[in-house]
Amino acid sequence: METFKPKIDFLWVIDHRPFFVFIFSFNVFLAFTATLSNTLILIALHKVSSIHPPTKFLMRCLAISDFFVGVIAQPLFGAFLMGIASGNWRLLEFTLSFLNFFFCGFSLTTAAAISVDRLLALLLGLRYRHAVTLRRVRCLVVCLFLVVIAMSFVYSLASRGIANSTGFVVVITSLFFSIFSYYKIFLKLRQHQAQVRRQHVGQEQARPANGGGIPMNIERYKKIVCTIAWVQLALALCYFPMFIFFGLAMATKWYWKGSIFYVCASTAVYFNSTLNPILFCWKIREVRQAVKTTVKQIRCFSS
Repeated sequence: METFKPKIDFLWVIDHRPFFVFIFSFNVFLAFTATLSNTLILIALHKVSSIHPPTKFLMRCLAISDFFVGVIAQPLFGAFLMGIASGNWRLLEFTLSFLNFFFCGFSLTTAAAISVDRLLALLLGLRYRHAVTLRRVRCLVVCLFLVVIAMSFVYSLASRGIANSTGFVVVITSLFFSIFSYYKIFLKLRQHQAQVRRQHVGQEQARPANGGGIPMNIERYKKIVCTIAWVQLALALCYFPMFIFFGLAMATKWYWKGSIFYVCASTAVYFNSTLNPILFCWKIREVRQAVKTTVKQIRCFSS
């Protein structure tokens, strides 16, 4: 009976051989695309100067986290799948749990920080560049880094109930800050549009209150907000299966580490690291142009 229970909990996925081969091959492909695409995004962000430095720094942190998902976490996940098939999964399970929680948790919290940054840019107006400096954002990222490391150790070493609760709290907290920020941004932009309409029909040409209005290039701001909103939507969709997994694991006291559900949820989370660079290229013209230039330079160098 002692050998039978791990087979149910951990080896369920290998009972479906075609699916096992497909999911393993797909993760190898995602590891390659995440590594390559985030490398291009990091080079492009280095060349782009039109994005405010604190915002660009947060975008770089997100790209670096996604890069290491492709370089470290996904290859380890592939090794973990092979370990499940061979029965040697114990050491890999601890290492993978720690790295998964760290990289994915850091991506989640960084994405939430980007959302809050965009909200502050709207609310603070002219005071934003003085309040949100590169130094303060770096301090925030270091704090997030240390908190996520500490929670990664808790997730890896604690009991399954505490581990599931920790993962659930990180996901729900990050999503809450992101959703709240975009809700406030939506309300503030609607208020600004109503004010613009009043100005166009000849009513008072009132400027926004000192520091409380939106004295910025509003069209450019909308484009950046739209880009980050797409990133947040992709993140929410990719992390939703893992959110459900944590909820079910907490409710049923069963971890299902080798189940098809867990493997699919993990693959969806990894897919987000490939999807983010595509969204950056699609929605930010300067980044797209820098990526094209970099690819052309690589082609010329290789030829």
